[in-house]
Amino acid sequence: MSVTTRVIKNSGLLMLASLIANIMTFILTLFTARYLGTANFGIISSATSMVGIFGILCDLGLSTYAIREVARDKSNTSVYFGTTLLFRALFTLITFLGYVVFILYNKFTADTTYVMILFGFYMIFNSFTTFYYSLYQSNEKMQYQTISNSIYSTLVLIISLIMIYYGMNVVYVAASYPIAMLLTLVYNGYIGFSKYPKFTVNLEKGFVKNLFVKGIPFGITVVFTSIYFWIALIILTFIGSSVDVGLFSSSQKLLIVLGTIFGFLSNAIFPVMSQLHTEDRDKLAKLYHKMMKYLLVLGLAIAVGTCLLSEDIIVLIYGASFVDAAPSLSILIWAGVFMFLTSGCTTLLGAINKQFTVTKIAAIGALVSVVVNSILISVYSFIGASYATVITEFTMIFLMLLVLSRTEYRISPRKAILPIIQIILANIIMAAVVIYLNQSFIISVPIAIVVYVIALFITGTVNKEDREIIKDLIKDIRS
Repeated sequence: MSVTTRVIKNSGLLMLASLIANIMTFILTLFTARYLGTANFGIISSATSMVGIFGILCDLGLSTYAIREVARDKSNTSVYFGTTLLFRALFTLITFLGYVVFILYNKFTADTTYVMILFGFYMIFNSFTTFYYSLYQSNEKMQYQTISNSIYSTLVLIISLIMIYYGMNVVYVAASYPIAMLLTLVYNGYIGFSKYPKFTVNLEKGFVKNLFVKGIPFGITVVFTSIYFWIALIILTFIGSSVDVGLFSSSQKLLIVLGTIFGFLSNAIFPVMSQLHTEDRDKLAKLYHKMMKYLLVLGLAIAVGTCLLSEDIIVLIYGASFVDAAPSLSILIWAGVFMFLTSGCTTLLGAINKQFTVTKIAAIGALVSVVVNSILISVYSFIGASYATVITEFTMIFLMLLVLSRTEYRISPRKAILPIIQIILANIIMAAVVIYLNQSFIISVPIAIVVYVIALFITGTVNKEDREIIKDLIKDIRS
């Protein structure tokens, strides 16, 4: 089995989990957005963004470093994850207390305050749940994370629908999220204690120092990444209205779905890349180049299709009251293309021990995001936030590729130009067919998928090596 096939296999279960979760999220959003309206939907979105910022302080990158080290030597599972669990518990408690103080200090409306506090409890339960996800990823046991994500997405849907059925307000609907996450944590706790060796804690000065010195750059990167991703909603929360937040977040949530899909793929790639960096760097370079090609194939098609059908997508998911968010979605979706490619570069840099480089680039991205969002939101509201997100993501991918161009993993412009032209031609063919037929969203999507796959073969985007990977994957699935 080739390395690329191995990665696709490992990520397959996580992609399945993503599919299940996104279907559940689609159904959940279908009901909650219509039931709550733009203002109350904006309250939940504001709470989500607050937790997104504060939640990153619960780990500080220690688990990511543990994934890399355990992927290289599975015998380290007990001590690395036992020690990181202890520090995660401490960081999570401190973060929650700081979060509550911040919320109470800002004197939001009563409903907004209650929703924010409930999401604080969600942050606690999610912190420990993601700890177990790191444990699974380091040992390439993706099936447990698949089940866990399916449990959470199903539970939050069921509980939310019960709240809606009984006519509960936004506070009760918001309570669905921490309740579902708590029950999901119970499942992960059971798997952790029954399937893995007993955790041990190593508080020796040298070990702890090494854990923090090498782990914190991962955490700082996440801090900056979260800032440039969530800052638009934070600024809108304080200088805009709940309606502005609701409209922007309706588009941003679709971008988050794309980020989640790659997040699962990244989780599968990272341990493999970390191992290859110490064993076979030529294979690592080949894997990275292939992944970037596949991410561009997927990301560009999603962006083009979304631009063509943005209004239909918004009305279908959120209802006619959210139709003003369609222009925002058409702009924001292009950030998704850059986000895909940036994440691929970030994963590689982390695997080859250049996490501090990623931290510096993420810091630049955070600074650009804060400045550009502050300027554009004050003038163009949530549309300005959409443009700011695209500008930030473009800055990030430019800097990532610039750094990697000085390494052995650089992508040769001469070799890359033909595949890029082929991918663009395939998208032009798909777009031309969709525009010509001018059908509804439900009909256009399957047609676009079929046409795009055929176009990828016609233009030569799918080459002989790609076909071999597909054949190997099919054989592995059959076996």
